[in-house]
Amino acid sequence: MNFDSNQIAGGFYGLLVGDALGVPYEFKSAAQIPPLEQIEMTPPDNYPRTYAGVPVGTWSDDGAQALALLDSLLRCGKLDLNDFAQRLVDWKEAGKYAVGGIVFDIGITTNEAILNFMGSGEGTAGSVCGSRRASGSRTAISCWISRRCC
Repeated sequence: MNFDSNQIAGGFYGLLVGDALGVPYEFKSAAQIPPLEQIEMTPPDNYPRTYAGVPVGTWSDDGAQALALLDSLLRCGKLDLNDFAQRLVDWKEAGKYAVGGIVFDIGITTNEAILNFMGSGEGTAGSVCGSRRASGSRTAISCWISRRCC
């Protein structure tokens, strides 16, 4: 399958906008999420946003990690686990790929994999399997780092 740069850019814009739209509703039960017709980039008045201090329109750690992966793939021309893992360190430590340079959330599994990489310098150092709960994208990112999928 071949994609042109406009299609790839459009996919990433969609990913980031969709991610930002969901940030206020993260970790809420279905009963806590407003009806579909009330879902906007700015949540309804008095809605208990998951991250009250995060500006509306901010993408999450998922969007930042997707940007880190894209940057690595574009610069290396292939999946380079050490380069990708270092970009995740840059995101975690310096806010690269995060809106305003601020990392406001990082999943337990992803953080563990990044810390393992920081300790070893090896892109295959992540430990990702176990009983910890992680979202699909976080698990995928961590699996790429560790070359082990759960």
